[in-house]
Amino acid sequence: MSRAPIFLFSILLAGCASYSGIHGEARALAPQSLAFHADDADGAWPREDWWSAFRDPKLDALVRQALAGNPSLRAAQARVRTVSALADGARSSLYPTLDLDASATRQRLSANDIYPPPFGGSWVNQGRIALDFNYEFDFWGKHRSELAAALGEVRAVSADAAQARLVLAAAVAQSYFQAQTDLAALALARQTLARRESLSELNRVRASRGLEAAIAVRQSDQQIAASRVELSAAEAAVELDRHQLGALLGAGPDAALGIEPALHPYSEALLLPANLPADLLARRPDLAAQRFRVEAAAAQIGAAKADFFPNVNLAAFAGVGATSLQGLHLGAGSGVAGVGPALHLPIFDAGRLRAELRGRYGEYDAAVEQYNQTLVEALTQVADQVTSLRAAQRQLADQANALAAAEDAYQLTLDRYRAGLTSYLDVLVNEERLLAERLSLVRLEGRSLALAVGTMRALGGGYRLEGQA
Repeated sequence: MSRAPIFLFSILLAGCASYSGIHGEARALAPQSLAFHADDADGAWPREDWWSAFRDPKLDALVRQALAGNPSLRAAQARVRTVSALADGARSSLYPTLDLDASATRQRLSANDIYPPPFGGSWVNQGRIALDFNYEFDFWGKHRSELAAALGEVRAVSADAAQARLVLAAAVAQSYFQAQTDLAALALARQTLARRESLSELNRVRASRGLEAAIAVRQSDQQIAASRVELSAAEAAVELDRHQLGALLGAGPDAALGIEPALHPYSEALLLPANLPADLLARRPDLAAQRFRVEAAAAQIGAAKADFFPNVNLAAFAGVGATSLQGLHLGAGSGVAGVGPALHLPIFDAGRLRAELRGRYGEYDAAVEQYNQTLVEALTQVADQVTSLRAAQRQLADQANALAAAEDAYQLTLDRYRAGLTSYLDVLVNEERLLAERLSLVRLEGRSLALAVGTMRALGGGYRLEGQA
């Protein structure tokens, strides 16, 4: 029988192993289906180096240092190299293999086996040198599907690395702004302590002249003690910020950071586009990674389906070989060669192939639902961040007015106290209000910056796929 009828007959027999009735159940969601703004917006916002929008050279330097030296980011990049190597291995399955095999053996042959004398019962020398060729025909696309799955995993892990980069840059920016906020609070605590110590001296002078009750001096001392407690807490907060930033930079807690003790306006970085299109979510690397894993899982289904069909290999060899009683003579007459196909056909496997295919569909459904969950969480994060940032911007304007009123009230009360027209208790009350308003403004400024960073992170930080415009 010729080879063509054998091959056609094997295809017919492959029907004995069928994957009919096996399918997936999950369906991927579209961002536009979840009531997100779909209006046009600036396609360049946020850009990939989004932190440069703050126009702070110190922040730029810290982010660059972190991206270069953080161990977690280097580990993510190592994972990219690992899966890239696995993809290269999957690609090699599409090509034939050629190996050189050489062997030399001296052995004693049995006198009662298949070899007659003089070989039987004697020590013989055997040698072989040959080139072995093997090629598996990818008729059903199994290896192509496996390569597509491997490349999908490479893209997914690369997106994971981009997500790690985004998370790290955002953490550095937020820690930097938190350090600035705590440094501003520390400066405020020092100013408060100096002012209260000055007022304490005034109280003592007034009390010595009978112009103030002794309780005012005790109240002043209590305020100074409270200020020192607040100063100590503020110093500890700044030190903890330095530790956190040092860890993010991969430089340790004692790294010299050189952060300025003041918050900058950063007004441009706090501006948001009027509308945020759903397409911006495509810039989220975590969402892109889940989408790539869905594609990889779909490719694995194709590879599992190919296992239901015949597998045809072509093997060939050519070389020299010899067996002799004395020495090896691999000369002109020692040539060996062969070529032929090999066929593997699944007929009965007790349901193994169907079980593997159901498992692949289960992995695909899980990947789709994980993508859907990531999408829902992404939309919620963006909505929360935008709402909070816009609210904080409105609160900043109101807080500035509240602080101006508190400063006027405190100054008027202090002038009246120095003129002997009011008690020290009125000074304390208005001072507490002023300090609370100043600290509230500092904290609100810091919160606005943290929310701006969080919004840019929620929108993917300008992440773009290769080849994306």
